Amino acid sequence: MEIKLTKDQRAVANAAAKDTDRPVLHCVHIKKGLIEATDGFILVQKKIDYDGEEEVLLDIDEFKRLKDNKPLGGIILTSSTEENTVRALGQDEVILRKQSGNFPYTEPLILKGEPVFKIALSRQMLKKLISALDNNNTPVKFYFYGTKNPVRIEIPTEGTVAVLMPMFCSWEDEKWQLTK
Repeated sequence: MEIKLTKDQRAVANAAAKDTDRPVLHCVHIKKGLIEATDGFILVQKKIDYDGEEEVLLDIDEFKRLKDNKPLGGIILTSSTEENTVRALGQDEVILRKQSGNFPYTEPLILKGEPVFKIALSRQMLKKLISALDNNNTPVKFYFYGTKNPVRIEIPTEGTVAVLMPMFCSWEDEKWQLTK
């Protein structure tokens, strides 16, 4: 097994469960072509260049400590001589323990087919919006009024209302620009 992971690919660890009540959800899951993580409510997957058959679960507390090696362009995960471990080559060489258990079967969660409608939102604007909201666990409500209209976002218990402008997106070639 040898897998190169960039910092962006490793960011999926942020979707993993923070608590350890369900240990496999406190891990990133690496399998053929994908790295993924879930907390039971959100799932994030990113494509990776790995065509091996071995699946690996790595605890996020260990995984998040990994630092990029700039000449390598990220970190390299490789087989270790120690049983049930993976070597991580980055700024330092780190031995990660493989976790046991079965990661949830996530394929049915990624819906296929034609959606009711599509809307494109800038990640930077979405991050800016999230940072402007309070950091508590109050539900955030999204109201969609069509593909070319702003998205209304509310936190009714706080009296918060926000509007996020959609972007024009050519879905075939993935070119983006702000809607005018």
